[in-house]
Amino acid sequence: MQRFEVNKAAFAQHRISTLNESALKEGEIRVAVDFFAFTANNMTYAAAGDTLGYWQFFPVPSDDGYGVIPVWGFANVVESRTDDVAIGERLYGYFPPSDSLVMLPVNTEEKSLFDGTEHRQSLPPLYNRYQRVTNSGSVESEHLQALLGPLYNTAYCLWDQLQDNDYYGAQQVLLLSASSKTSIGLANALADDDNAPSILGLTSAANLDFVKGLGYYDDALDYGALNDVPQIPTVIVDMAGNATTAQALRDHLGDNLTYFISVGLTHWDQADTQLDRGRDRHEWFFAPSYILERSKALEPGEFVRNAQRFVMGAAASASSWLSLQEVSGVEAFSEHYADICAGAMNPAEGLICKL
Repeated sequence: MQRFEVNKAAFAQHRISTLNESALKEGEIRVAVDFFAFTANNMTYAAAGDTLGYWQFFPVPSDDGYGVIPVWGFANVVESRTDDVAIGERLYGYFPPSDSLVMLPVNTEEKSLFDGTEHRQSLPPLYNRYQRVTNSGSVESEHLQALLGPLYNTAYCLWDQLQDNDYYGAQQVLLLSASSKTSIGLANALADDDNAPSILGLTSAANLDFVKGLGYYDDALDYGALNDVPQIPTVIVDMAGNATTAQALRDHLGDNLTYFISVGLTHWDQADTQLDRGRDRHEWFFAPSYILERSKALEPGEFVRNAQRFVMGAAASASSWLSLQEVSGVEAFSEHYADICAGAMNPAEGLICKL
């Protein structure tokens, strides 16, 4: 079995490890990963790997500083030692970038199951839940689900929090890393909301035309034009995590900054990963926790249904700007990893690794 691993202290350094597959224990299954998606969001998993526990999902046995960045994808059950899950079943969820994974299915229901492997039980349950795919869609729809599903789900959660708090009294929502797919999803949700303030995106100069051409943002600026950000009441949603940019905007907006929400770390190499920054009007947004809390506040299943409805519609509309790029095998994937790690991947592309 081959598995893609990165240096936890220097993400650009990576390797492909060859591992022996162990025999299954009673109750376990083995899945063969069919394909996975990889975006800048996966670099957030790496950057917050220690603080939020992402390195713990698929631990590396050796103590040499390497770890596994989790990915979203589809897999097929190829071996089973439980009556609850049959060989040939298809699962969607959280996997390592590797050929296979051994899982311990628990809480198996008609449409889902959880991985009860011991080392995962202290981690957020959302990441341990797997969808049992009974009616597999087209290859393209599955690719879009793996690529955009987790990101657009976070985008919906952010929109829900913003509208539930009356946009924190802001007259504009400022999205950092506006070309990232989570930002695009949020901009889509805001553009469809007649009560939302104006939407301003900040992005690199190279991606400025792309962001403006999406049609979701009311305006967009590059990072060299921070002083042109209108000094009006503003809520910032930060997907980039660039500490220097964040502080410059705080200084520029002053009292006009009504709230600051930190989400992603697409600028991982310039990030401030401390979760408690001791600043007023600031929070670190963690979608799994928000989903649990919001689901309790609404009727059973209401939040999940609303989120799924948004994700399906927004993902379908992404075909107007998104092209999917498929590579075969972790070795071919590793050749593209450097571009994502350096933030050099075309934002209009989505990377799918077929195994």
